[in-house]
Amino acid sequence: MICCTLKVQAEPLRVAAASNLRYILPALISQFEQQATHKIVATYAASGTITTQIQHGAPFDVFLSADPKYIAHLIELERVASEPVNLPQAQLALYTRQNSALKLDDELLHLKRLLASGKLNKVAIANPLHAPYGKAAKQALQQAGLWQPIQPHLLMAENATQAVQFSLISTVDAGFVPYGHVIQQQLTSRGRFIKLAIRLPQQAIVLKQSVVAQQFLQFIQTEPAKVIFEQYGFSSESEQ
Repeated sequence: MICCTLKVQAEPLRVAAASNLRYILPALISQFEQQATHKIVATYAASGTITTQIQHGAPFDVFLSADPKYIAHLIELERVASEPVNLPQAQLALYTRQNSALKLDDELLHLKRLLASGKLNKVAIANPLHAPYGKAAKQALQQAGLWQPIQPHLLMAENATQAVQFSLISTVDAGFVPYGHVIQQQLTSRGRFIKLAIRLPQQAIVLKQSVVAQQFLQFIQTEPAKVIFEQYGFSSESEQ
């Protein structure tokens, strides 16, 4: 019985996170592990993909989603073990390689001109059907009146991280990607970017009740965690 108890205690906390958290979550985990002395294993994917995995029995303990609607869906299905908490908002960026012909502006006017001139190649976005950053990219293109005419030029990625990878391909003029990704040195050195006005509300929730899961949920709401979020390009300010 003692052996079994020790085995349970040694189990890592399994955190499923939206792919836009790929850079920040290791920093949050490192800070948390210093005080909790408990190992965390993170899995990254589009929020919609993670939600489907949870519905099919994926053994995650905590879920950090880039869109609250997925957590709301899991609440409806009674697949959660806590109330959701709001996280700092994610931000959308338009990113190009250094030698891209696209000039960056927040109204997407040059993107519109390239499209109209027939000189636009591909534009990378995450799939709006299951990736919140894809949904945000669709919103930005709709606001600019570009969503329908740009369809033949879209290169669909499975998630936000893959959209960043696609943005570096020589035949891709630009990508709608997480601001928190493009401010990382490995991307700033290879391209240019502009932060767009669209923000993405984010939430977290405990899926399987445990002391460590609750501690982690509480930690990501603390002031030290907020500072880390801001360092990695997330906004704690309310949307205007």
